[in-house]
Amino acid sequence: MINLMIIRAEKEIGMGCCGGICGDGFIEMTEEFKHHDPDRLLMGEFYRNMKKKYGEHISITFLDPRNILAIGMYFLQRVRDRHITVMEAMKHFTLHIKYNAVFINGKLTENLESCDTLIKKILHS
Repeated sequence: MINLMIIRAEKEIGMGCCGGICGDGFIEMTEEFKHHDPDRLLMGEFYRNMKKKYGEHISITFLDPRNILAIGMYFLQRVRDRHITVMEAMKHFTLHIKYNAVFINGKLTENLESCDTLIKKILHS
């Protein structure tokens, strides 16, 4: 089984990711997550493509970068399954949790195009 984790912003009510201040200044709270919509659409398309290509061989989890507990559990599970080392997990957890980051069995992908290569390598090993 391939475990894929995608980090993306979630829409919420309230003082979201930027506390109402984003980039050029204060934004209306009704529009506070609108600037993440293109990324969410891209990741949604990526999700559909992965599910179509790999079906039951892949498990995909979307997590908001603020969901530290669930992200930590993802990495602990990958360490337990011996996909990555404890040091790799700590490195990814502290340095690589950002919007649109994609992890395959705990390994950070460089870009969305490289995901197929890594998944095929895992499936054939």
